[in-house]
Amino acid sequence: MFNKGIKLILPLSLVMLLIASSVFAQNAYPGGGWTTAYQVVNMGDGPANVTVSYYNSSGQVQSAATRTISNLAPGASKLIVQFSNASNPDYDTNLTSGQYSVVISSDQQLAAITNQQLVPSGSTNYAPTPPFSSYTGQSAGAKQITLPAVMYNWYGYNTEIYIMNVSTGTAADVDITYVPGLLTGQSTGASGQSDLNQTIPQYASLKLDQSQKASLGASSGTFLGRFLGSAVITSDQDVIAVVNQYNTSAYKLMTYNGFAQGSTSMALPSIMNNFYGFYTTLLIANPSATLTATVSLTYTADMSPGFSQLNPGQTGNTYSASYQVGPQASVTIYDGPGTTASDVDDKFSRFFGSAKVTSNVPVVSFVNVEAVASGAAQGGSYGGIDLTGATATIVVPVVAADFYGYYTTLIVQNATDTSGTCQVSYTSDNTFSAVKNRTEAYSHNLPANGSFTVYEGHAGGQTVGDINADADWASGGQRQFLGAATVTCGVAAVAFVNEESDVNQRDSMYTFNTFNK
Repeated sequence: MFNKGIKLILPLSLVMLLIASSVFAQNAYPGGGWTTAYQVVNMGDGPANVTVSYYNSSGQVQSAATRTISNLAPGASKLIVQFSNASNPDYDTNLTSGQYSVVISSDQQLAAITNQQLVPSGSTNYAPTPPFSSYTGQSAGAKQITLPAVMYNWYGYNTEIYIMNVSTGTAADVDITYVPGLLTGQSTGASGQSDLNQTIPQYASLKLDQSQKASLGASSGTFLGRFLGSAVITSDQDVIAVVNQYNTSAYKLMTYNGFAQGSTSMALPSIMNNFYGFYTTLLIANPSATLTATVSLTYTADMSPGFSQLNPGQTGNTYSASYQVGPQASVTIYDGPGTTASDVDDKFSRFFGSAKVTSNVPVVSFVNVEAVASGAAQGGSYGGIDLTGATATIVVPVVAADFYGYYTTLIVQNATDTSGTCQVSYTSDNTFSAVKNRTEAYSHNLPANGSFTVYEGHAGGQTVGDINADADWASGGQRQFLGAATVTCGVAAVAFVNEESDVNQRDSMYTFNTFNK
């Protein structure tokens, strides 16, 4: 939920051009520099007047790059690109190469999504290349942040943590404590590791790259030299954090927001097992230093034709599982190929659906959405959604269809055991869309405890989705759409978005949570 007059914080806005600096794994992804693009949507009831301010790692505002967006209509969105090699009013041509954080202020409620991607060296046209990832802007920080997945040398994966000081003074005492996990009864890393006494100026961000912290590796056992665990950030000022999970050899990048607090009930809109090469990995972490969490999971399958499929002799569309998660420990449910750790594969030979998490003590959760390397090799992450924040109105900050090969898949999950009907209202932008500044709504049934999916891609020759199946969005032979959507349901709901490309086949996936209003 957001309040008027908010300051929306984007903790990691990397502007990487020809001479990149302060960028993770820069030399391991040849031929490009890191850049970002973010989309802002007006969640309010009146026109929004927006100010965007950029801060370097010393906390100094970059005055020449400050921009304003005037009279952004309710439900409308604006895409801003950090790229200076081309003349475009929506590109940050006055922002030099470097690592920045962003504060977006407005007189209306806002939501924002940041996309991270590469741009080829020497490019004069903005043409990002994979790997891609996304994370959501945040409106407030906390003095303790939980990071459920941190890695060093974990079978090709490492992480990097970006921490932004969102308070009114310098954060002079920021500590990060790493906690190894357990797998097959063995520790997945070294104990007692930390990064202490870090200092972050106001509105600046700090990067800590775990690929440079060899001391995290386990000293013996099956996981010698590797680390998979969690981390806790404590600070004397309010901070926020995002985590990049990256694999340079597989060209994978997945990003999630750190958690300021846990929840005893959460929604997970997208869970997959053996779904045409796609699968998910669910991680649940217990932030408590003293209490054990008793966690229950309830999965609900989408039984539409071609989606979930039952094993012989099985009936119904739900499955339940439970776990004990010790203090500051975590559990991982992997639904990928060759797994013996899946919850749903005893009942379903193919699963596409959602899940709900309940716990006796607050926990945090997030999901990695991936595809097998022999297929699309996609990768993205999203955070578990606190069900106490579920509402009847959801704002989707990015929707795409036929947008230079990009499209989105919107999944809306029912937070209740009562079925309902949802109206999805789309508004195209005033710059890139074939039909500009248009708003149109479509109706969808939302099953009790279940979900519905709106797919705007063309896999298998399909032309489905709300936008792709409606000629109203076509103009001059094009059906190019970039914009936002508002979902209004008769029941409380939450949602999640995959943004992918029909063209690129190596981690062209952005994934992000939506915003409840």
